[in-house]
Amino acid sequence: MKNKQERTQFIQEAKRQLMKQRMVSTLLYGTSIVLIVANRGAYWPFAVLVVARVLIARVHSQEVNRDMALTPNPTMKRIIQVQYVIDYCFIVLVSLFLPVVLNLSLPFFTSISMYLVLAVGLLMTDSVLERRGKKLDPEYPTKKELRTYPKTWKKLKT
Repeated sequence: MKNKQERTQFIQEAKRQLMKQRMVSTLLYGTSIVLIVANRGAYWPFAVLVVARVLIARVHSQEVNRDMALTPNPTMKRIIQVQYVIDYCFIVLVSLFLPVVLNLSLPFFTSISMYLVLAVGLLMTDSVLERRGKKLDPEYPTKKELRTYPKTWKKLKT
């Protein structure tokens, strides 16, 4: 099995290869949110949102499979899966906040409270899983290590 540095380089290179797909899905997702907010009564912008979500889920699925292949521990594989589900849920939570508040006409304080409770819950669950994963497979890079690793548009050296 690869050591932490090799795994980190492998993941960063794979992320670089998925950059174009990530950008397209993110732009489509942002456009769909703008369309939903701009056309409050219409339902057609939700079709664009569904397409964008499917593209984002596809990219997440590719990343999950890639990351799970880097560890032999079945419990760690499950933690990786759950972390990607949490990441996806957080993306949905953050991006749908404004459209939900505008379209459902909920009281602002209630909306903010629900949003904060969900966001804090997702972040705390993710950090607990991160700590548990670090104990199960110390050679697996954490999210912080992946973020602080030198990022580049150029191909990383292996």
